[in-house]
Amino acid sequence: MSRIGHRSAARNYLPESKLEDLAIRLRRLANHRGLVRKEIASPMLLRLLPGPLRGEAHVYESDLRRKLQEANLDAERVAYLMAHAEQEIDIAHARLAG
Repeated sequence: MSRIGHRSAARNYLPESKLEDLAIRLRRLANHRGLVRKEIASPMLLRLLPGPLRGEAHVYESDLRRKLQEANLDAERVAYLMAHAEQEIDIAHARLAG
């Protein structure tokens, strides 16, 4: 049995709520006043992190959801990204707190 087929099949069963949770965290991080993009440790997180909100929120959110769906993330990568997004949010908070 091919590992590639197994992996892509597993991605098809990723609950949409997990991608929604990830989108929420990425949106919070991308728009945090304490964020310094060049200091983000995870290349994968940096690649998927949207720019700050400019324009209409519903367009921004739908673009982010589409980007996450097109990334074809498995559950392990979603968990990795959520954990690193939370760490970066904590770091951004600490920057503002001094």
